[in-house]
Amino acid sequence: MSKLNLALIVALAGAAGPAAAAADEDQQRADMQRALNAQVMSQPFDPGDMAKANAYAAEAKKANTPPVMQPPAYWVPGWTCASLSGYQYYQYNDYRNCVYYHYYYHRYW
Repeated sequence: MSKLNLALIVALAGAAGPAAAAADEDQQRADMQRALNAQVMSQPFDPGDMAKANAYAAEAKKANTPPVMQPPAYWVPGWTCASLSGYQYYQYNDYRNCVYYHYYYHRYW
């Protein structure tokens, strides 16, 4: 085996290493996301009195009261009102304000 062939084999083996590591990381991320999704879906969502929150939103809109513009400090972009229940410091007022903001603007914070 010539030095050129040996160098080529070593180079090809080294090139496969980073690709394999990236594939492993992608698989780990996918597994972690599946586990997180299963954990979230295993817990029922209980925001409290949903009818009360919807009634508040309807009354506030009739009174032309603007919604709270600032989301809770723990709000994460991409969340919906249902996401609040997964947060340990969730409060009903945060859910109610989210419902009204969505009702008023047809989008989330």
